[in-house]
Amino acid sequence: MKKTILCVLMTGLALSLAAGGMNIKITIRNLANQEMILANYFGDKQYVKDTFKFDSKGNLVLKADTMLPGGVYLAVFPVMGNKYFEFIVAEPTFALETDTTDFVGKMKVTGSLENTLFYEDTRYLAAIRTKSDSLNNLYRKATEQKEKDRIMAILKDIDKEVKEKRNAIITQHPNTYYAKLLRSMKEIEVPDFPRDANGKVIDSTWQWRYYKAHYWDNIDLKDDRLLRCPILHNKLKTYMGQTVVQHPDSVIVAGDELIQKTDLKGDMYRYILTYIFNEAANSKLMCFDGVYVFFGKKYFCNEQLTPWIDTAKRFKICDRVKRLEPVLCDKKAQRLILWTDSTETQWRNLYDVKAKWTILAFWDPDCSHCKKEIPVLAEAYHNLKKKGVSVEVFAAGIMDMDHYKDWVEFIQKNNLDWINVCDARRHSNFRWEWDLQSTPQIYILDANKVIKARRIGADNVEDYILHLEDPSYRPQKLAKVNDNDKQEGTD
Repeated sequence: MKKTILCVLMTGLALSLAAGGMNIKITIRNLANQEMILANYFGDKQYVKDTFKFDSKGNLVLKADTMLPGGVYLAVFPVMGNKYFEFIVAEPTFALETDTTDFVGKMKVTGSLENTLFYEDTRYLAAIRTKSDSLNNLYRKATEQKEKDRIMAILKDIDKEVKEKRNAIITQHPNTYYAKLLRSMKEIEVPDFPRDANGKVIDSTWQWRYYKAHYWDNIDLKDDRLLRCPILHNKLKTYMGQTVVQHPDSVIVAGDELIQKTDLKGDMYRYILTYIFNEAANSKLMCFDGVYVFFGKKYFCNEQLTPWIDTAKRFKICDRVKRLEPVLCDKKAQRLILWTDSTETQWRNLYDVKAKWTILAFWDPDCSHCKKEIPVLAEAYHNLKKKGVSVEVFAAGIMDMDHYKDWVEFIQKNNLDWINVCDARRHSNFRWEWDLQSTPQIYILDANKVIKARRIGADNVEDYILHLEDPSYRPQKLAKVNDNDKQEGTD
């Protein structure tokens, strides 16, 4: 069909040439004694299964005691610059015969309804595409609106014909894998908004909610074979990243509901769960570590729900979950009492800060990033003060006594006229309790010391507090975490 760069991972799987089970014969003229790479789709990648060689007559037989996992496979030919054709594995015995000059056009299928439907549809679409391309070219060249309208009407009729033909395949062969593939490609048809007696839209979010509620209607999430096609991954990515509101609570609810639509044991379950979990682990959106904690705690810390996770990996994940959970957004801030200098005589309690908003900043005078971020935070703090916002900064230095003087000098040099505390003698366990893997780390707490933002960039602080003050105020940019901490993901 075309060239591709395989994103391959050799599995080491060799098909045993045994009787029974699976028997797939592939004959390709002009490829005598040449190699064929057998690969398959899985999610958003293509994986190599094995390499085989045609005999002197261009024949190759794939035999095995058991079937290959169902799905779309690729026959790739290195001698032709990795040119390939696709075929469906969903039946135990069939034959494919074609020619190197035109894999699709000359493909002859024997004993496989799945591949017969697939290739008939593929050839039909190729012919339709040629016709559509020609009409689109005429449309671009047309100068009169009447002619444009005429061509557009034809194009709409063609689109309707394609949909009707594919719907016919789905209706006539509902139990085939190919029908499931076609069904999974169908877009959800969203009805018009509900309106009142005067024609006014009653609910402007109705269509989005309908689309979201019916997004998975055409996809069998209990059929693992749909992972082995180039469709499911993009559907999942679009749903979790665009269709669902990008708020931790929304992502948690939608993700958990989606997982519950699977069989909770097969490849589909594992793939969707792992995708959601890893996206949360790598997210740079503020507060999304709450998503990580939810799915980690519910699924990955439960051996019965994730039996494929080894003990060491599970320990690392659960350790991260345990450390993160107390410092998530909307949690009550933990107790934090530190001294204002190295003499340990003047103590300050975070809970004694009387302000509508408390900015809690952990930083190290020996940290190059802190040296850039803390002055930016000071500017934001002073700007908020000038605007009459009730705000205070509780800045905790995490250095040791070797850098105590550096801490003092930096405070004086940058006019850090807020509450400065430290733990130079390292008597406190707050580094662990607040999960301080890197610095700086900045939190925003409300008057009740509930965490409203965490790991926020200093350049986001002023904007974000103004938004908290007045929800109608829209921050100029999406608040993202300001450190390189990575949560423990999984494969």
